[in-house]
Amino acid sequence: MEPAPLGAVHWSELGSMLFALWMVVIFIVLFAANMLVGHNLLPTFIASRHVPESLQKARLLFYAFAIVCFAIAMYFLYSTIVQGDVLNSFWADFWI
Repeated sequence: MEPAPLGAVHWSELGSMLFALWMVVIFIVLFAANMLVGHNLLPTFIASRHVPESLQKARLLFYAFAIVCFAIAMYFLYSTIVQGDVLNSFWADFWI
């Protein structure tokens, strides 16, 4: 296998793959943060009476947003895997 310079198309596809991978990271962090707030912090603050009892209903919003963030992260993960095919065009042994 001889090294060859990458063309603009390869760099563009690699950039798209890297963008999708960063989106996975961002949405997984958002998912984890919303689960942490909805499942841990809000019940603790409500039990200690630092926040009003009426915020108990807000937990559902945090859970819903967490599920949406997880679904979007899975979409971007799938997109990253599909776009990873660009690696075959210039590096056949990428599983090393």
